[in-house]
Amino acid sequence: MHKRLLVVIIAVVTAFLFSACTDNAQVMDNFRHMVARTIQGEIEAEIGNTYTTQWFDFTVEHIKRIDGYANQVPQNGYMLINVLITKRGTFYDTSPVPVGIFDFYMNSSAFEERIYPINPLSDYMMPREFNLFYNETVTFHMIYEVPKDVPDLTLVHTEWDETDRKGASFSISINLNEL
Repeated sequence: MHKRLLVVIIAVVTAFLFSACTDNAQVMDNFRHMVARTIQGEIEAEIGNTYTTQWFDFTVEHIKRIDGYANQVPQNGYMLINVLITKRGTFYDTSPVPVGIFDFYMNSSAFEERIYPINPLSDYMMPREFNLFYNETVTFHMIYEVPKDVPDLTLVHTEWDETDRKGASFSISINLNEL
């Protein structure tokens, strides 16, 4: 735990030094990418805050219960949850990063399986997979169909690197009473 805290402190101090010495956003994004690769463990995230991952920054703008979306209504005993998310590509390379609806899933103590968003029904929904370029910003809806009677619900993004090493896992607890 102390080692991770030390890495974060060094990263913050170095970020301030780099930002004072250069206006080059690419240098800062590369540095933030390297720091994100070193962070492991559980991170309790919050709606409205921006988080840095190995490949992109993301902000969950809102999480709302909806009655339907693009002619999709929930099955009996289920509800639809609309997650509005913004991603910005921060991995500077000559090739884009493949991202999509499988980056974020719903989890609950009531079931073992992950629930992924339904397939896109409109251009406003996150595609199953697409290429996110450096410094490109996109905002999409993700629609989840979850059982109505779940006692808890969490939106999760878990980092994996190219060698399948697990990194940070970002979790947003959803207050079902406020949906």
